[in-house]
Amino acid sequence: MKVTTLYFSATYTTRRVVEAVAAQFSNDIVSYDITNDKTTDEVTIPAGELLVVGVPVYAGRVPAMAVERLRRFKGEQAPAVVVAVYGNRHYDDAVLELHDIMSECGFRIVSAGAFVAQHSIFPKVGKARPDAGDMVVIENFASKTKELLAGGFGDIEISGNRPYKVPGGIPIWPTASRKCTACGVCARLCPAGAIDPLAPKGVNKEKCIKCGRCIVVCPAKARRFYGIKYSLAAGRFNSAFAARREPEMWFAKEI
Repeated sequence: MKVTTLYFSATYTTRRVVEAVAAQFSNDIVSYDITNDKTTDEVTIPAGELLVVGVPVYAGRVPAMAVERLRRFKGEQAPAVVVAVYGNRHYDDAVLELHDIMSECGFRIVSAGAFVAQHSIFPKVGKARPDAGDMVVIENFASKTKELLAGGFGDIEISGNRPYKVPGGIPIWPTASRKCTACGVCARLCPAGAIDPLAPKGVNKEKCIKCGRCIVVCPAKARRFYGIKYSLAAGRFNSAFAARREPEMWFAKEI
């Protein structure tokens, strides 16, 4: 079966999970990274192919920027695996929302997963995830999905609520330290265009989605979240969500 992967992955962990799932199905894989993709052309996935689509969870939701980019992919009743990757707090309504988006685009959802990764804002939470244990779960998740694809599947029920959670946030943004060399990598790779290439030490707070991309790609390791508000929020968050959460999965009914 030909497989298409589709993902929004600012810190590359969602991409890692999506690729791990897809690798269990085929070596014939076409990939679409929509993190920085601003094209508007529609892409159609025919019924005989499989889509594996993944997004990170931002404040319990699919990132709004990702929603716009996902909608240009259309399925001719092609089966799809939907994956949300979150930082060990909770996925809230994101898996259900991703299911709804891709269903509206013409895909039949065969399975869904909520997998844990290191938190992009508070990296002590979920540190080094996905780990070896997570990868075993992902392999088993793909195996069960294969069985459903071979035998036929019906509807799927996924945890979450409609209407979806109203996303919130805290007033913190990543900025550069004195180590910044103004190389412009962060500005070039920022999904939201929130960094001025002529003044890359700052950030446009109205555009920034706090995805952590600039921190991950900085060759000088100069960008980070910091400040009193961040330190206070980090202390509370680290304490509240230190306990390990395990992946959750949903599968369509066998027919």
